[in-house]
Amino acid sequence: MSASFSLHQVGSSDRLQRFMHQLPTAVLLVDHEGRIVEVNEQLLRVTGYSREQLVSHAVQTILPSNGSIGEFYEELISRESESAGFVEVEWLDKWGKSSKTPVMILLQEAEKPLYLLHFFQLGRETDQDLAQRIVNKLTHDTSLGLFVLDREAHIVEASLTACKLLGMERMQILNKHVDQLFAGIPEQHRLIKKEWLDGVKLHNIATSWTNDTQRYELIVDANTIQDESGKTVGAFVLFKDITNLRSFEQKIERNERLAMIGQIAAGTAHEIRNPLTSIKGFLQMFLQSFTESGMDREKAYTEIMLTEINRINSLVSEFLLLSKPRDVQYSIVDLNIIFEEILPIVESQAHLFGVEVKFASRGKLPMAVGDTELLKQVFINICKNGIEAMGEQGTLRISHHIDHDGDKMSIDIHDTGPGIPVYIIDKIFDPFFTTKEEGTGLGLSVCQKIIHDLGGQIRVSSKGYGTTFHILLPYL
Repeated sequence: MSASFSLHQVGSSDRLQRFMHQLPTAVLLVDHEGRIVEVNEQLLRVTGYSREQLVSHAVQTILPSNGSIGEFYEELISRESESAGFVEVEWLDKWGKSSKTPVMILLQEAEKPLYLLHFFQLGRETDQDLAQRIVNKLTHDTSLGLFVLDREAHIVEASLTACKLLGMERMQILNKHVDQLFAGIPEQHRLIKKEWLDGVKLHNIATSWTNDTQRYELIVDANTIQDESGKTVGAFVLFKDITNLRSFEQKIERNERLAMIGQIAAGTAHEIRNPLTSIKGFLQMFLQSFTESGMDREKAYTEIMLTEINRINSLVSEFLLLSKPRDVQYSIVDLNIIFEEILPIVESQAHLFGVEVKFASRGKLPMAVGDTELLKQVFINICKNGIEAMGEQGTLRISHHIDHDGDKMSIDIHDTGPGIPVYIIDKIFDPFFTTKEEGTGLGLSVCQKIIHDLGGQIRVSSKGYGTTFHILLPYL
Protein backbone atom coordinates (compact mmCIF):
# COMPACT_ATOMS: atom_id res chain seq x y z
CA MET A 1 0.00 0.00 0.00
CA SER A 2 1.41 3.40 -0.93
CA ALA A 3 1.77 6.16 1.61
CA SER A 4 -0.02 8.52 -0.78
CA PHE A 5 -3.20 6.39 -0.66
CA SER A 6 -6.24 8.62 0.05
CA LEU A 7 -9.09 7.83 2.39
CA HIS A 8 -12.10 8.77 0.26
CA GLN A 9 -13.72 5.40 0.77
CA VAL A 10 -13.53 5.60 4.57
CA GLY A 11 -15.97 8.52 4.56
CA SER A 12 -16.53 10.93 7.43
CA SER A 13 -14.01 11.72 10.16
CA ASP A 14 -16.27 9.88 12.65
CA ARG A 15 -16.02 6.67 10.62
CA LEU A 16 -12.29 7.23 10.26
CA GLN A 17 -11.89 7.45 14.04
CA ARG A 18 -13.92 4.27 14.56
CA PHE A 19 -11.67 2.57 12.01
CA MET A 20 -8.59 3.67 13.99
CA HIS A 21 -9.77 2.04 17.21
CA GLN A 22 -10.21 -1.32 15.49
CA LEU A 23 -6.54 -1.51 14.49
CA PRO A 24 -4.17 -3.58 16.67
CA THR A 25 -1.22 -1.25 15.98
CA ALA A 26 -0.46 2.36 16.85
CA VAL A 27 -2.36 5.04 14.91
CA LEU A 28 -2.96 8.78 15.27
CA LEU A 29 -5.10 11.26 13.32
CA VAL A 30 -3.85 14.79 12.59
CA ASP A 31 -5.76 17.80 11.21
CA HIS A 32 -4.53 20.22 8.55
CA GLU A 33 -3.08 22.54 11.22
CA GLY A 34 -0.87 19.78 12.58
CA ARG A 35 -2.88 19.14 15.76
CA ILE A 36 -3.65 15.61 16.91
CA VAL A 37 -7.38 14.87 16.58
CA GLU A 38 -7.50 11.28 17.86
CA VAL A 39 -5.24 8.44 18.97
CA ASN A 40 -5.94 4.77 19.52
CA GLU A 41 -5.32 2.65 22.58
CA GLN A 42 -2.28 0.84 21.19
CA LEU A 43 -0.45 4.13 20.60
CA LEU A 44 -1.07 5.16 24.21
CA ARG A 45 0.15 1.78 25.42
CA VAL A 46 3.40 2.01 23.42
CA THR A 47 4.22 5.69 23.99
CA GLY A 48 3.13 6.04 27.63
CA TYR A 49 1.10 9.19 26.98
CA SER A 50 -2.46 9.71 28.22
CA ARG A 51 -5.09 10.76 25.70
CA GLU A 52 -5.26 14.26 27.19
CA GLN A 53 -1.50 14.69 26.71
CA LEU A 54 -1.81 14.14 22.96
CA VAL A 55 -5.26 15.11 21.66
CA SER A 56 -5.42 18.82 20.65
CA HIS A 57 -1.64 19.08 20.97
CA ALA A 58 0.82 19.56 18.10
CA VAL A 59 1.93 16.41 16.31
CA GLN A 60 5.52 17.46 17.12
CA THR A 61 4.82 16.18 20.65
CA ILE A 62 5.40 12.68 19.32
CA LEU A 63 7.00 13.31 15.89
CA PRO A 64 9.86 15.84 16.14
CA SER A 65 9.68 17.91 12.94
CA ASN A 66 10.11 21.58 12.09
CA GLY A 67 7.74 21.69 9.13
CA SER A 68 3.98 21.60 8.78
CA ILE A 69 2.00 18.36 8.56
CA GLY A 70 1.51 19.01 4.85
CA GLU A 71 5.27 19.30 4.33
CA PHE A 72 5.79 16.17 6.45
CA TYR A 73 3.31 14.33 4.21
CA GLU A 74 5.05 15.44 1.00
CA GLU A 75 8.46 14.51 2.43
CA LEU A 76 7.32 10.99 3.30
CA ILE A 77 5.85 10.45 -0.17
CA SER A 78 9.09 11.63 -1.76
CA ARG A 79 11.25 9.44 0.48
CA GLU A 80 9.03 6.44 -0.13
CA SER A 81 9.35 6.83 -3.89
CA GLU A 82 13.13 6.99 -3.61
CA SER A 83 13.41 3.95 -1.33
CA ALA A 84 10.64 1.94 -3.02
CA GLY A 85 9.32 0.92 0.40
CA PHE A 86 8.10 2.16 3.75
CA VAL A 87 10.01 5.01 5.37
CA GLU A 88 11.26 5.01 8.94
CA VAL A 89 10.61 8.06 11.09
CA GLU A 90 11.76 9.14 14.52
CA TRP A 91 9.21 9.25 17.35
CA LEU A 92 9.34 10.23 21.03
CA ASP A 93 7.72 8.50 23.95
CA LYS A 94 6.42 10.27 27.06
CA TRP A 95 9.84 10.18 28.73
CA GLY A 96 11.64 11.73 25.73
CA LYS A 97 13.18 8.48 24.51
CA SER A 98 13.71 8.52 20.76
CA SER A 99 13.08 5.47 18.52
CA LYS A 100 12.49 4.77 14.85
CA THR A 101 9.71 2.82 13.19
CA PRO A 102 8.23 2.45 9.68
CA VAL A 103 5.20 4.72 9.13
CA MET A 104 2.40 4.87 6.60
CA ILE A 105 0.66 8.23 6.14
CA LEU A 106 -2.80 8.36 4.59
CA LEU A 107 -4.60 11.48 3.43
CA GLN A 108 -8.32 12.18 3.57
CA GLU A 109 -8.77 14.93 1.00
CA ALA A 110 -11.37 17.53 1.92
CA GLU A 111 -11.71 21.27 2.49
CA LYS A 112 -9.87 20.61 5.75
CA PRO A 113 -7.79 17.47 5.10
CA LEU A 114 -7.01 14.86 7.73
CA TYR A 115 -3.84 12.79 7.94
CA LEU A 116 -3.78 9.27 9.39
CA LEU A 117 -0.33 8.13 10.56
CA HIS A 118 -0.08 4.37 10.97
CA PHE A 119 2.94 3.02 12.88
CA PHE A 120 2.14 -0.49 11.74
CA GLN A 121 4.98 -2.24 13.59
CA LEU A 122 4.41 -0.59 16.98
CA GLY A 123 2.51 -3.15 19.01
CA ARG A 124 2.75 -5.98 16.54
CA GLU A 125 5.75 -7.54 18.24
CA THR A 126 4.06 -7.60 21.65
CA ASP A 127 0.94 -9.30 20.30
CA GLN A 128 2.90 -12.54 20.09
CA ASP A 129 4.05 -12.40 23.70
CA LEU A 130 2.31 -14.95 25.94
CA ALA A 131 2.27 -12.63 28.95
CA GLN A 132 0.69 -9.88 26.86
CA ARG A 133 -1.96 -12.30 25.64
CA ILE A 134 -2.80 -13.11 29.26
CA VAL A 135 -3.09 -9.40 30.03
CA ASN A 136 -5.34 -8.93 27.00
CA LYS A 137 -7.52 -11.76 28.26
CA LEU A 138 -7.75 -10.22 31.71
CA THR A 139 -8.56 -6.79 30.35
CA HIS A 140 -11.21 -7.81 27.84
CA ASP A 141 -12.71 -11.24 28.52
CA THR A 142 -13.15 -11.61 32.29
CA SER A 143 -15.35 -10.13 35.00
CA LEU A 144 -12.33 -9.08 37.07
CA GLY A 145 -11.54 -5.42 37.56
CA LEU A 146 -7.79 -5.03 36.90
CA PHE A 147 -5.65 -1.90 37.27
CA VAL A 148 -1.86 -1.85 36.77
CA LEU A 149 0.16 1.15 38.02
CA ASP A 150 3.70 2.13 37.12
CA ARG A 151 6.17 3.36 39.75
CA GLU A 152 4.92 6.98 39.42
CA ALA A 153 1.27 5.90 40.00
CA HIS A 154 0.14 6.21 36.39
CA ILE A 155 -2.47 3.68 35.28
CA VAL A 156 -0.82 1.72 32.47
CA GLU A 157 -3.50 -0.97 32.18
CA ALA A 158 -7.20 -1.19 33.01
CA SER A 159 -9.70 -3.93 32.26
CA LEU A 160 -13.13 -3.21 30.81
CA THR A 161 -14.72 -4.20 34.12
CA ALA A 162 -12.39 -1.80 35.96
CA CYS A 163 -13.39 1.01 33.61
CA LYS A 164 -17.04 0.21 34.33
CA LEU A 165 -16.37 0.67 38.05
CA LEU A 166 -15.09 4.18 37.36
CA GLY A 167 -17.85 4.91 34.84
CA MET A 168 -15.23 5.86 32.23
CA GLU A 169 -13.77 4.66 28.92
CA ARG A 170 -10.35 3.01 28.73
CA MET A 171 -9.02 5.86 26.63
CA GLN A 172 -9.88 8.29 29.43
CA ILE A 173 -7.98 6.21 31.99
CA LEU A 174 -4.82 4.83 30.36
CA ASN A 175 -1.61 6.59 31.43
CA LYS A 176 -3.41 9.02 33.74
CA HIS A 177 -1.98 9.67 37.18
CA VAL A 178 -4.25 8.55 40.04
CA ASP A 179 -4.20 12.11 41.48
CA GLN A 180 -5.62 13.40 38.20
CA LEU A 181 -8.17 10.59 37.93
CA PHE A 182 -9.47 11.07 41.50
CA ALA A 183 -9.02 14.82 41.80
CA GLY A 184 -11.02 16.18 44.71
CA ILE A 185 -11.47 12.80 46.41
CA PRO A 186 -9.47 12.21 49.63
CA GLU A 187 -6.87 9.46 49.40
CA GLN A 188 -8.65 7.17 51.88
CA HIS A 189 -11.85 7.24 49.79
CA ARG A 190 -10.27 6.53 46.40
CA LEU A 191 -10.78 3.29 44.52
CA ILE A 192 -7.05 3.18 43.67
CA LYS A 193 -4.52 4.22 46.30
CA LYS A 194 -0.87 5.24 45.86
CA GLU A 195 0.04 3.49 49.12
CA TRP A 196 0.00 0.17 47.25
CA LEU A 197 3.25 1.26 45.58
CA ASP A 198 4.80 1.52 49.07
CA GLY A 199 4.23 -2.17 49.70
CA VAL A 200 0.76 -2.10 51.29
CA LYS A 201 -0.79 -5.44 50.35
CA LEU A 202 -4.46 -6.39 50.33
CA HIS A 203 -5.99 -9.85 50.23
CA ASN A 204 -9.75 -10.44 50.10
CA ILE A 205 -10.54 -7.03 51.60
CA ALA A 206 -14.16 -5.88 51.33
CA THR A 207 -14.82 -2.31 50.24
CA SER A 208 -17.49 -0.24 48.51
CA TRP A 209 -17.30 2.29 45.70
CA THR A 210 -19.85 4.62 44.11
CA ASN A 211 -19.37 6.31 40.75
CA ASP A 212 -21.78 8.88 39.37
CA THR A 213 -24.47 6.32 38.60
CA GLN A 214 -24.02 3.12 40.61
CA ARG A 215 -22.71 1.69 43.86
CA TYR A 216 -20.50 -1.42 43.90
CA GLU A 217 -19.51 -3.79 46.69
CA LEU A 218 -16.06 -5.22 45.97
CA ILE A 219 -13.44 -7.72 47.14
CA VAL A 220 -9.94 -6.29 46.64
CA ASP A 221 -6.50 -7.85 46.17
CA ALA A 222 -3.45 -5.63 45.67
CA ASN A 223 0.31 -6.16 45.54
CA THR A 224 3.48 -4.65 44.18
CA ILE A 225 5.45 -5.69 41.07
CA GLN A 226 9.24 -6.02 41.22
CA ASP A 227 11.96 -6.19 38.57
CA GLU A 228 14.86 -8.68 38.50
CA SER A 229 16.75 -6.77 41.20
CA GLY A 230 13.75 -6.73 43.56
CA LYS A 231 13.04 -3.03 43.03
CA THR A 232 9.37 -2.05 42.97
CA VAL A 233 8.40 -0.97 39.46
CA GLY A 234 4.63 -0.85 39.87
CA ALA A 235 1.57 -2.37 41.47
CA PHE A 236 -1.60 -4.16 40.47
CA VAL A 237 -5.05 -4.39 42.01
CA LEU A 238 -7.87 -6.85 41.31
CA PHE A 239 -11.54 -6.16 42.08
CA LYS A 240 -14.29 -8.77 42.24
CA ASP A 241 -17.83 -7.40 42.12
CA ILE A 242 -19.97 -8.89 44.91
CA THR A 243 -22.65 -6.18 44.89
CA ASN A 244 -25.62 -8.55 44.85
CA LEU A 245 -24.28 -10.70 47.69
CA ARG A 246 -23.21 -7.73 49.80
CA SER A 247 -26.55 -5.98 49.29
CA PHE A 248 -28.32 -8.97 50.82
CA GLU A 249 -25.92 -9.05 53.78
CA GLN A 250 -26.34 -5.33 54.37
CA LYS A 251 -30.11 -5.66 54.50
CA ILE A 252 -29.73 -8.27 57.24
CA GLU A 253 -27.22 -6.09 59.14
CA ARG A 254 -29.46 -3.04 58.81
CA ASN A 255 -32.49 -4.92 60.13
CA GLU A 256 -30.47 -6.21 63.08
CA ARG A 257 -29.20 -2.70 63.84
CA LEU A 258 -32.68 -1.21 63.65
CA ALA A 259 -34.03 -3.97 65.89
CA MET A 260 -31.36 -3.14 68.47
CA ILE A 261 -32.22 0.56 68.30
CA GLY A 262 -35.87 -0.39 68.71
CA GLN A 263 -35.17 -2.34 71.88
CA ILE A 264 -33.19 0.55 73.35
CA ALA A 265 -35.80 3.13 72.32
CA ALA A 266 -38.76 1.10 73.59
CA GLY A 267 -37.04 0.51 76.94
CA THR A 268 -36.00 4.10 77.53
CA ALA A 269 -38.62 6.27 75.76
CA HIS A 270 -41.09 6.36 78.66
CA GLU A 271 -38.31 6.74 81.25
CA ILE A 272 -37.09 9.79 79.33
CA ARG A 273 -40.46 11.32 78.52
CA ASN A 274 -41.95 11.13 82.02
CA PRO A 275 -39.41 13.49 83.63
CA LEU A 276 -39.39 15.66 80.50
CA THR A 277 -43.15 16.13 80.81
CA SER A 278 -42.77 17.33 84.40
CA ILE A 279 -39.90 19.66 83.50
CA LYS A 280 -41.82 21.06 80.53
CA GLY A 281 -44.92 21.68 82.67
CA PHE A 282 -43.01 23.66 85.32
CA LEU A 283 -41.14 25.64 82.63
CA GLN A 284 -44.44 26.62 81.05
CA MET A 285 -45.61 27.87 84.45
CA PHE A 286 -42.39 29.86 84.87
CA LEU A 287 -42.84 31.30 81.36
CA GLN A 288 -46.31 32.54 82.22
CA SER A 289 -45.13 34.08 85.48
CA PHE A 290 -42.14 35.78 83.88
CA THR A 291 -44.39 37.16 81.14
CA GLU A 292 -46.85 38.59 83.63
CA SER A 293 -44.03 40.08 85.74
CA GLY A 294 -42.26 41.64 82.75
CA MET A 295 -39.08 39.66 83.42
CA ASP A 296 -37.97 39.57 79.78
CA ARG A 297 -34.50 38.09 80.32
CA GLU A 298 -35.81 35.19 82.43
CA LYS A 299 -38.64 34.69 79.90
CA ALA A 300 -36.11 34.41 77.05
CA TYR A 301 -34.06 31.82 78.97
CA THR A 302 -37.20 29.80 79.68
CA GLU A 303 -38.22 29.85 76.00
CA ILE A 304 -34.77 28.48 75.07
CA MET A 305 -35.14 25.67 77.60
CA LEU A 306 -38.61 24.80 76.29
CA THR A 307 -37.21 24.70 72.74
CA GLU A 308 -34.50 22.26 73.83
CA ILE A 309 -37.06 20.10 75.69
CA ASN A 310 -39.12 19.91 72.50
CA ARG A 311 -35.99 18.94 70.58
CA ILE A 312 -35.32 16.06 72.97
CA ASN A 313 -38.94 14.90 72.62
CA SER A 314 -38.60 15.06 68.85
CA LEU A 315 -35.43 12.97 68.97
CA VAL A 316 -37.14 10.31 71.10
CA SER A 317 -40.02 10.24 68.60
CA GLU A 318 -37.55 9.69 65.74
CA PHE A 319 -36.01 6.77 67.63
CA LEU A 320 -39.40 5.17 68.01
CA LEU A 321 -40.46 5.80 64.42
CA LEU A 322 -37.19 4.45 63.07
CA SER A 323 -37.43 1.11 64.78
CA LYS A 324 -40.75 0.43 66.43
CA PRO A 325 -43.56 -0.93 64.19
CA ARG A 326 -46.12 1.80 63.61
CA ASP A 327 -49.70 1.54 62.46
CA VAL A 328 -49.56 3.13 59.02
CA GLN A 329 -52.93 4.66 58.10
CA TYR A 330 -53.22 3.48 54.51
CA SER A 331 -55.66 5.45 52.42
CA ILE A 332 -56.01 6.98 48.98
CA VAL A 333 -54.26 10.34 49.22
CA ASP A 334 -54.26 13.30 46.88
CA LEU A 335 -50.63 14.34 46.57
CA ASN A 336 -51.69 17.68 45.11
CA ILE A 337 -53.45 18.55 48.38
CA ILE A 338 -50.45 17.35 50.42
CA PHE A 339 -48.10 19.66 48.54
CA GLU A 340 -50.53 22.59 48.69
CA GLU A 341 -50.47 22.19 52.48
CA ILE A 342 -46.71 21.81 52.90
CA LEU A 343 -45.53 24.34 50.27
CA PRO A 344 -46.10 27.37 52.56
CA ILE A 345 -43.87 25.69 55.16
CA VAL A 346 -41.19 24.85 52.57
CA GLU A 347 -41.32 28.33 50.98
CA SER A 348 -41.07 29.99 54.38
CA GLN A 349 -37.94 27.98 55.17
CA ALA A 350 -36.53 28.68 51.71
CA HIS A 351 -37.10 32.43 52.10
CA LEU A 352 -34.86 32.48 55.17
CA PHE A 353 -32.00 31.04 53.08
CA GLY A 354 -32.63 33.09 49.93
CA VAL A 355 -33.69 29.96 48.03
CA GLU A 356 -36.32 29.92 45.28
CA VAL A 357 -38.87 27.07 45.21
CA LYS A 358 -40.24 25.89 41.86
CA PHE A 359 -43.09 23.38 41.89
CA ALA A 360 -43.46 22.09 38.32
CA SER A 361 -46.12 19.48 39.14
CA ARG A 362 -48.76 21.73 40.69
CA GLY A 363 -52.17 20.13 40.10
CA LYS A 364 -50.70 17.32 38.01
CA LEU A 365 -49.86 14.64 40.58
CA PRO A 366 -51.79 11.34 40.50
CA MET A 367 -53.58 9.79 43.44
CA ALA A 368 -51.41 7.52 45.59
CA VAL A 369 -51.77 4.98 48.39
CA GLY A 370 -50.15 5.99 51.66
CA ASP A 371 -50.33 7.82 54.97
CA THR A 372 -50.96 11.55 54.59
CA GLU A 373 -49.12 12.72 57.72
CA LEU A 374 -46.11 10.49 57.19
CA LEU A 375 -45.78 11.59 53.56
CA LYS A 376 -45.86 15.22 54.68
CA GLN A 377 -43.04 14.44 57.12
CA VAL A 378 -40.92 12.87 54.36
CA PHE A 379 -41.43 15.67 51.82
CA ILE A 380 -40.79 18.45 54.35
CA ASN A 381 -37.65 16.71 55.68
CA ILE A 382 -36.09 16.20 52.24
CA CYS A 383 -37.02 19.72 51.05
CA LYS A 384 -35.50 21.14 54.26
CA ASN A 385 -32.28 19.18 53.71
CA GLY A 386 -32.04 20.50 50.15
CA ILE A 387 -32.60 24.10 51.24
CA GLU A 388 -29.94 23.87 53.95
CA ALA A 389 -27.48 22.23 51.52
CA MET A 390 -27.66 25.24 49.18
CA GLY A 391 -26.59 27.76 51.79
CA GLU A 392 -27.75 31.29 51.00
CA GLN A 393 -28.94 30.95 47.40
CA GLY A 394 -30.15 28.41 44.88
CA THR A 395 -33.28 26.78 43.52
CA LEU A 396 -35.31 23.88 44.89
CA ARG A 397 -37.25 22.15 42.10
CA ILE A 398 -40.10 19.75 42.78
CA SER A 399 -41.39 17.66 39.88
CA HIS A 400 -42.58 14.15 39.13
CA HIS A 401 -42.47 11.45 36.49
CA ILE A 402 -44.25 8.14 35.97
CA ASP A 403 -42.33 4.87 35.79
CA HIS A 404 -44.24 3.35 32.87
CA ASP A 405 -42.24 0.11 33.08
CA GLY A 406 -43.25 -0.40 36.71
CA ASP A 407 -46.12 0.48 38.98
CA LYS A 408 -44.71 3.55 40.71
CA MET A 409 -44.46 7.28 40.28
CA SER A 410 -41.46 9.35 41.36
CA ILE A 411 -41.56 12.67 43.23
CA ASP A 412 -38.26 14.33 42.31
CA ILE A 413 -36.84 16.95 44.70
CA HIS A 414 -33.74 18.61 43.22
CA ASP A 415 -31.46 21.19 44.81
CA THR A 416 -28.65 23.19 43.21
CA GLY A 417 -26.26 22.75 46.11
CA PRO A 418 -22.70 21.39 45.95
CA GLY A 419 -23.86 17.78 45.66
CA ILE A 420 -23.01 14.75 47.78
CA PRO A 421 -19.47 13.34 47.38
CA VAL A 422 -19.46 9.89 45.80
CA TYR A 423 -17.53 8.42 48.70
CA ILE A 424 -20.30 9.12 51.24
CA ILE A 425 -23.47 8.95 49.12
CA ASP A 426 -23.97 5.27 49.98
CA LYS A 427 -23.96 6.10 53.72
CA ILE A 428 -26.51 8.91 53.94
CA PHE A 429 -29.40 6.59 54.90
CA ASP A 430 -27.43 4.89 57.69
CA PRO A 431 -28.70 5.68 61.21
CA PHE A 432 -26.56 8.32 62.98
CA PHE A 433 -24.58 9.26 59.84
CA THR A 434 -24.65 13.03 59.36
CA THR A 435 -22.49 15.81 57.95
CA LYS A 436 -24.29 18.50 59.98
CA GLU A 437 -22.73 19.80 63.18
CA GLU A 438 -26.01 19.55 65.09
CA GLY A 439 -27.62 16.73 63.09
CA THR A 440 -28.80 13.49 64.65
CA GLY A 441 -28.27 11.35 61.56
CA LEU A 442 -31.80 9.96 61.85
CA GLY A 443 -33.80 12.16 59.45
CA LEU A 444 -33.11 10.30 56.21
CA SER A 445 -33.24 6.91 57.96
CA VAL A 446 -36.73 7.77 59.18
CA CYS A 447 -37.78 8.96 55.71
CA GLN A 448 -36.49 5.77 54.11
CA LYS A 449 -38.34 3.59 56.63
CA ILE A 450 -41.60 5.48 56.10
CA ILE A 451 -41.42 5.11 52.31
CA HIS A 452 -40.41 1.44 52.53
CA ASP A 453 -43.37 0.76 54.86
CA LEU A 454 -45.62 2.34 52.21
CA GLY A 455 -44.27 -0.03 49.56
CA GLY A 456 -42.03 2.56 47.91
CA GLN A 457 -38.36 3.45 47.56
CA ILE A 458 -36.07 6.45 47.97
CA ARG A 459 -33.19 6.88 45.54
CA VAL A 460 -30.62 9.64 45.39
CA SER A 461 -28.47 10.90 42.51
CA SER A 462 -25.79 13.55 42.79
CA LYS A 463 -24.02 13.97 39.48
CA GLY A 464 -22.03 17.09 38.81
CA TYR A 465 -23.92 19.99 40.38
CA GLY A 466 -26.77 19.46 42.83
CA THR A 467 -28.61 16.50 44.31
CA THR A 468 -31.93 14.87 43.43
CA PHE A 469 -34.01 12.66 45.72
CA HIS A 470 -36.42 10.37 43.88
CA ILE A 471 -39.32 9.27 46.11
CA LEU A 472 -41.06 6.34 44.40
CA LEU A 473 -44.62 5.57 45.48
CA PRO A 474 -47.41 3.27 44.28
CA TYR A 475 -50.00 5.33 42.39
CA LEU A 476 -53.51 4.86 41.02
